[in-house]
Amino acid sequence: MSAGQKAPAGRRSRIYLTGFSGSGKSHIGRLVAQKLGWRFLDTDQMIVKKSGRQIPEIFEMDGEAAFRELERQALTDAAQSERCVISTGGGVPVDPANRALMRESGVVVRLIASPETILARLTTGNTTRSGKKWRQTVRPLLQGGEPMERIKVLLGEREEAYATADEAVDTEESIPEETAARVIAAWERVTQAWSVE
Repeated sequence: MSAGQKAPAGRRSRIYLTGFSGSGKSHIGRLVAQKLGWRFLDTDQMIVKKSGRQIPEIFEMDGEAAFRELERQALTDAAQSERCVISTGGGVPVDPANRALMRESGVVVRLIASPETILARLTTGNTTRSGKKWRQTVRPLLQGGEPMERIKVLLGEREEAYATADEAVDTEESIPEETAARVIAAWERVTQAWSVE
């Protein structure tokens, strides 16, 4: 956005959370939505609900390209809602069209976690600092090979796309409630900056 332009009013009423699987987007997103009194939307859950199938099944039966198309549509649908926090799939920002849509229609906040934390969060039986269990998931892109190496490779491949977020919040050093407050503070910084442009 160039100097002197103001953001469309609707852009202030959407927060997109991006980051790798296991970075905390769904958990933190629900907390942010609760604190703001907004709706929470999860593009992965939107895909599951609309297709009637789990994501690993879509990958297996239809392939990654078909899944990415469903992901684009879910993001487009989510962008129609206002006063909402939107948790995006880990690969959403890789698509330039998705990045453009998010930047034009909301504030994009990237959640960061180390590969070790991501792997721990995606592993059965691990808990967050608050004692809540992270759900076990089988991520299609982590299948085959050593999971830690796959996480590091994918993080490297996606870094440029993730770095386009308006703000970044590290999820390592605070409990989820504090992380949610930091996401809200990031959103406020961005929207306040728009007010003075």
